[in-house]
Order: sequence, then C-alpha cells, then structure tokens
Amino acid sequence: MKIDPRKLKRAQLLERIRTVERSRSALAASEAEATRRRLFGVAERTRSLARHYARQDDAMTGTDLRGAKAMQDQLQQLCALSEQHAEEAEQRSDATMDELASAERRMRRAEEDRRSLARAIVADLER
Repeated sequence: MKIDPRKLKRAQLLERIRTVERSRSALAASEAEATRRRLFGVAERTRSLARHYARQDDAMTGTDLRGAKAMQDQLQQLCALSEQHAEEAEQRSDATMDELASAERRMRRAEEDRRSLARAIVADLER
C-alpha cells in the first residue's frame, strides 16, 4: 500500500500547530497561576489589615471609635471581595491547566501520527 507523502507533510504541519497551541496554553496557564498567586496575596494582606484594625482599642472618643469601626467594616468588605476574586482566579487557573493538559495530549497524538506515517513511508520505500 502506497502512502501519500502529502499525508506526512500534513502530519508535520499539524504537529507544529499543536506545538504552538501547547506553548500558548502553557503561557496562559502560567499567567493565570501568577494572577491567582497575586490575588491570594492581596486577600491575605487585606485579612491581615482587617485583623489589625479589629484589635485596635485605642479609641479616645466616639468619633475615633466610629472611624475605626467604619475602617474595619470596609476592610472586611474588601477582604470578602479579594477572596472572591482569588477564588475566581483559582478556577480560571485550573481551567487553563486543563486546557494545557488537553493541548499536550493533542500534541503527543500529532507526534505519534507523524511518526507512524513516517515509519509507513519508510517501510513502503524498503519494499
């Protein structure tokens, strides 16, 4: 059975495309993971600030107490928001990691297909 050399060229092209796809997926996964780490850091710093303001008991007047309470409330809202953003970033990071794994599987399949076609062509030439 004669194997068309154009199939090998197509398989090589597909392999290159899959390699680029995997590289792009790896970049996206890296960026998503960096964003996730950054947002979890922001959430932790915000929680730390909220704890700091919650412990302050040096209010001299009612105005000081109201101001401290308002600051604490705002920091708690920011804390909740930053935790939400961090969780969303983690979900995006997980999704991009899944996409990367899928791209790597497609790239390996393309490599295997190209190798298989190359072996078949060599076997045909040896006959």
